[in-house]
Amino acid sequence: MSPIYVGNRRILGTLTSDPTGYGVSDEGSVYYNSADDKLRAWDGTAWQNVTSAVNFAGDDATHWWKNEGITQSTWTAERGSVNFTEQNGSLTYNGSDSRFGNLKSIGNTGNNYTYMTADTNSNGSFWNASQAFSFIAVIDKVSQITSNYGDACFVHQWNGQPDGSWSLDLTGDHTWGGNYGEIIGKINAPGSFPQKGILMFRAGANGSSGQLQWCAAGQSSWSTQASTSSWPSSISGSYDAINLFNFTGASHSGHRFSGAYAEVAYFKDLSISNTTRDAWRDYLKAKFSI
Repeated sequence: MSPIYVGNRRILGTLTSDPTGYGVSDEGSVYYNSADDKLRAWDGTAWQNVTSAVNFAGDDATHWWKNEGITQSTWTAERGSVNFTEQNGSLTYNGSDSRFGNLKSIGNTGNNYTYMTADTNSNGSFWNASQAFSFIAVIDKVSQITSNYGDACFVHQWNGQPDGSWSLDLTGDHTWGGNYGEIIGKINAPGSFPQKGILMFRAGANGSSGQLQWCAAGQSSWSTQASTSSWPSSISGSYDAINLFNFTGASHSGHRFSGAYAEVAYFKDLSISNTTRDAWRDYLKAKFSI
């Protein structure tokens, strides 16, 4: 069928792939992709999925820190009623970050000990070291800090102290203290830094069927960075907080996360399904133009 013209934009009907050619990709033009079952629009630079970012309800998340809640020193929770607050220094707030579709971000590349914590002050309230859990984060990791383990991108914080706290990152995991064990250790990033995309971890009770997965900017598929079958060997309950950027009470800077976040979700006592995972992927890629 011929396009329908509405001003300078076109409604192109149903196609199996992104259209190309003169005049097709005027800003605001739309078409329906029958291969992916997605309505797509040209944003002036690229074809983007639409509707998911507008209507998405945060499938299955028990805690959700949306981009809209970011400020310089706090990150107000959309769901879960536990806000992130900045500790030990100053993070970098960007009110219009071109890396994330000109939406907000919170970052750190040089302050060795600053971090954000969502602390319930109630031992075991986030995780009890046997429950299933999942998380999803939109990140731009700009460098690797530690040579032996993953950095502190997402931290299950143990009772307000570093020992026994456990972090997960694009490049593996780490438990602070030297005697708690890791399930991944250090792995390589899927390419050189910076690395921008969606980081996801999920595992069932006691660590069964765990997956650390990455959906890079510009891609639609997930790559599995690591698979796991158990939790670190010696960790126990009392996980009362989630940290971003670093461990509470870190005595050295060797495990801090260098980069930025745009959105984070946590799923307590749940290993999310592929359907939930992919719904989040579609929503986040459309929202942040990644």
